[in-house]
Amino acid sequence: MATFKKIDPANMAETANLVHVFNISPQSTEKKVVEFFQYCGDIVEYEIVEVENGYEALLLFDKASSVDTAVLLNNSRIDDRNIIVKKYDDAVKEAAAAPAPAAADAAPQSSTSKLANFIADKMIQAEQISKSIDSKLGVTEKFQLLVEESKKIRDSVDAKYGITEKTAKATAAVNAKIDEIKNNEKVTAARSAAEPRVAAAKSAAAPTIESIKHSTTVMKLQETYNQVKDKVNEVTQETLKIKKSKTLKLSPEGAAAVAAVSESPEGAAAAAEAKTTSTEAPATTETKN
Repeated sequence: MATFKKIDPANMAETANLVHVFNISPQSTEKKVVEFFQYCGDIVEYEIVEVENGYEALLLFDKASSVDTAVLLNNSRIDDRNIIVKKYDDAVKEAAAAPAPAAADAAPQSSTSKLANFIADKMIQAEQISKSIDSKLGVTEKFQLLVEESKKIRDSVDAKYGITEKTAKATAAVNAKIDEIKNNEKVTAARSAAEPRVAAAKSAAAPTIESIKHSTTVMKLQETYNQVKDKVNEVTQETLKIKKSKTLKLSPEGAAAVAAVSESPEGAAAAAEAKTTSTEAPATTETKN
């Protein structure tokens, strides 16, 4: 929460008359903010302070009923933003209950890391839901049984009609015919006669091909291709690294949050499975010299 100096709630006997306003646009003037709330009741005192990407305000009304009216203006629009209006006491409670951001989260992420994180999260969700569905419906087991039955039917038909044996004989006959054509004197002579012409054509085309390969257009296309390929490889490697890390460190609470995002019974089952896995997995310690 922002630091207010003019109005210090800690020195006030009653905070029920205070309203905290968040997400005020940098374009909004002090006069516009105060006038916006004046019809809710008499404003005894106010303070507007600058925060990152905008302003926050504390408004002290003469009575608590005015605060109830002001809170109804939550999500109203002033200039280019929808403001957030809360009773001061409620805002303090929510701020105290909010978990502190992890150090890793505080660091700015590159576009590659953001994309890799997004893909990794979606892959983990998909894997958990897939495992849940497979466990629930026995898809893998049924597929394996189907494969085994198919093999039995195939072997039975093959034994009855000798398909494998007949296929092998037909293949041998075709290969023998091909060898016969290859060794034919006329075919050999024609191939030998054509070889000098093919070599001459290749030699004549070589300068043109080299010129095209080293042209500005081709070089630019090659450079663009290499850049795209490198970027894709970078994102892929980062995604796999993040996915592996998140999969190994996924807590029961984290699994439940992922399952909740999927909003399905399968997602809930996946969360339960992830919770069991994370409980049973042994902790590992890495020592660096």
